[in-house]
Amino acid sequence: MNEAIRVSLISLGCARNLVDSEVLLGHVVEEGLQVVKEPTDADVVVVNTCGFIESAKQESIDTILSVARLKKEGNLKGVIAVGCLAQRYGDELKKSLKELDGVFGLSDYSGVPAVVRKIVNGSTRRWAATVDGGKPKGPRSDTKRFLLTPKSFAYLRISEGCDHTCTFCAIPKMRGKNRSKPIDVLVEEAKNLAAAGVQELVVVAEDSTAYGLDTTRKRQIHVLLEQLAEVEGIRWIRLMYAYPHTVLPELTTFLREHPKAVKYLDIPIQHISSPMLKAMKRGVSGEQVRGILDRLRAEVPGIAVRSTLIAGFPGETAADHEAAKELVQSYRFERLGVFPYSQEEDTPAFDMPNQIAPEIAQQRVAELMALQQKVMRGFHDTLVGKTLPVIVDGYDADAKRVVARTWADAPEVDGRVLLPKGAAEPGELVDVKITAALDYELSAELVKKPAKKS
Repeated sequence: MNEAIRVSLISLGCARNLVDSEVLLGHVVEEGLQVVKEPTDADVVVVNTCGFIESAKQESIDTILSVARLKKEGNLKGVIAVGCLAQRYGDELKKSLKELDGVFGLSDYSGVPAVVRKIVNGSTRRWAATVDGGKPKGPRSDTKRFLLTPKSFAYLRISEGCDHTCTFCAIPKMRGKNRSKPIDVLVEEAKNLAAAGVQELVVVAEDSTAYGLDTTRKRQIHVLLEQLAEVEGIRWIRLMYAYPHTVLPELTTFLREHPKAVKYLDIPIQHISSPMLKAMKRGVSGEQVRGILDRLRAEVPGIAVRSTLIAGFPGETAADHEAAKELVQSYRFERLGVFPYSQEEDTPAFDMPNQIAPEIAQQRVAELMALQQKVMRGFHDTLVGKTLPVIVDGYDADAKRVVARTWADAPEVDGRVLLPKGAAEPGELVDVKITAALDYELSAELVKKPAKKS
């Protein structure tokens, strides 16, 4: 019989963080504690923090403070911080946020349930957990997870850490070097997810195209994807976080030819100006980036390309910004995120000369996104009248519509397709006819439900 100790978790940041959250909750359930959705119903709230950029750090701190008020206003007994911010600033969090009752860095979260019990059962020690200040040593097992995603999809984390030294990024300092998980372990995880009803695997890592380099000295992402595609029950496989100059022909062959491959690639390029790419230490020129992007179009007809750009990096000139604008207009990314440069301590770019004023960076972001909005609306207009397969994620109670995604839409970061209420159930793959296009959404009507495949 389960103990009446209730745990709620708030997961901030990226998809890799969400997998950590699911693994942590898997330990909570295994230890006989109860998972509840709302912090107001919990005895202990765990906040999985993000420490990537300043705005994410602030969101993490604000979330901790907001939840901690429930200790005075409600029945909450404790708040625990885990994740990237806890890894990067653990000692500072312990000193400055008296509201916290425990801190875990990027460590083995199997110890969290014991800390929860100590908090609830009246431990005399305020700090029931301590910060793991060291770098994570090896890829952790994600086999036992409490899924926080809909039945339609789940993230499959194939590695941890990153070997790149991009001057704007602190991730290697937080998560360490690239550490690939064995293929047989990942296949087993995929089988477990399929058994739970998951239809789409969204493959994630800090650098997915580096998979296997640390263990075999060869890029093995295409080998892994081929084996994942053999798992019965999985219908779609989507790849995120490819590094620009490491997309091999074997990978594009998989994307082009395998029936389970979603013709989609997330390939963050960050800029197209060679001086900016050099300053960012991206290891590639603007000409090479454009060549890789053009290769994707040529080698995978019909591919939806997602990328990200950073505006306002130190030293970015008006000409550099114009080059980024030209790329957005000429290449016509199906999906694009643009972010202002964030000056992060403990990164080489922090002390670079010619820092760009935040208001100028924000203006450049706005200009690029205005161009992208037109591009994306044009792409959506080409889909009107077409019949497409979509995967159903759930129901939007506010819109009173069923929510689905096309091949061009990764969950949580891209667009969505709205269907009439009752059209389909979460996890179903259905054919729909696109009836209307908006800037970020499509409307559609159900055509038919295809026969289920293994």
